[in-house]
Amino acid sequence: MKKFIINEKLTKNIFSNQDLKWINFIQNSQQQDEKVFDITQKILNNVKTHQDSALIELTNKFDKTNAKKINDLKVSIQEILDSEKILKSEIKNAFKSAFERIYSYHQKQLPQDLIYHDSLQIELGNIWKPISKIGVYIPGGTASYPSSVLMSAIPALVAGVKDITIFAPSNSGELNPAVLFCAKLCGIKNIYKIGGAQAIGAMAFGTKSIKSVDKIVGPGNAFVACAKKILYGEVGIDMIAGPTDITIIADESANPEWIAIDALSQLEHGRDSKAFIICNNEKLADKIINFVNLYHIKLSRHKIIEKSLKNSAIFVIKNIQDAHFISNKIAPEHLEICLKNPQKLLPKISNAGAIFIGNYSPEAIGDYIAGPSHTLPTSGTSRFASGLSVYDFLKRVSLISCTKESFEKLRKSTSILAKCEGLTAHQLSIDIRK
Repeated sequence: MKKFIINEKLTKNIFSNQDLKWINFIQNSQQQDEKVFDITQKILNNVKTHQDSALIELTNKFDKTNAKKINDLKVSIQEILDSEKILKSEIKNAFKSAFERIYSYHQKQLPQDLIYHDSLQIELGNIWKPISKIGVYIPGGTASYPSSVLMSAIPALVAGVKDITIFAPSNSGELNPAVLFCAKLCGIKNIYKIGGAQAIGAMAFGTKSIKSVDKIVGPGNAFVACAKKILYGEVGIDMIAGPTDITIIADESANPEWIAIDALSQLEHGRDSKAFIICNNEKLADKIINFVNLYHIKLSRHKIIEKSLKNSAIFVIKNIQDAHFISNKIAPEHLEICLKNPQKLLPKISNAGAIFIGNYSPEAIGDYIAGPSHTLPTSGTSRFASGLSVYDFLKRVSLISCTKESFEKLRKSTSILAKCEGLTAHQLSIDIRK
């Protein structure tokens, strides 16, 4: 983890100075690897052309399975039932508790239909309708994420989505039983042991055996993200997820050991993960770095962390109340504010996927059980994007209802506007009702 001492006065225009090493470090860390595009496009073309046979071939190749037909890659009802028997009671109870909290949180997001009459007595408004079919991608690869089943599927359930299918890469044909148990909690029975860009292609195009969906949600590796980017428009997507990241703003009131471990908790996800720490005391920075070095070699995923530490840095600034200038530029997926008075800085934060306030709100509690979905905007996209929610699974449909009398009050102006644009059929559609 690099350390930068920042002596420059921080302002909203500071990032126009391209000569500063710490600025270049932040900007370079957010560049995306475009090398996967060609591979992803070939996989998608293969799936679109050869459908089931391509899925079988690719899954056997990448996931070391020995499938002969698509049904070999579909999870059976018995496998789902057996998952409950395999898991310890304490694990099942923890997931049940998480389910209840996540469900309760998202229930409070449900929007109300809007119907009203304006001053001309025209009935206007909008109604909310759930998306019909969604596909949920659950990452596998270097780790398994049963929590992502709950975080992606529960908002859809609350929204009223009836048709949910899960795709997840297997390990030689085996899925983590906790993934299946969480699917059972959500009432999901359609589960395929298919991952990577080929899973995204299957959801978008459909095959003889697998029906296409209307929207794809859930994070994945670079190939999954690239496939979602390519197919956006042909199918809806939640977001294009890049490497996970965390930014932590801390002062002397924070525990440097806790800060170090919170950073490591994100860095263990993958070798392209990132952690940025902003503090106002070099001694505190050195303590944090020492704890990072002490703990990372003891962790089970220390080889991954060693790689991701190269993407990470700690910034020492003069005034911690100026930390938002750096944080808003990073636009982090996760932001921890560990200050004596975090509420003072909070109004200055405009870009973050999720904000964790205070020393007892580590990012990890948001990953599992706090309530909001842990599927959040990455790669600086919290500048314009939000985390997964009920709204991602709803469509807002506008309503307009004119009576003869209210139509007449708008008729002349509408006809004039249609004529101005040269759309004579539009104009006639209005005038014929005179």
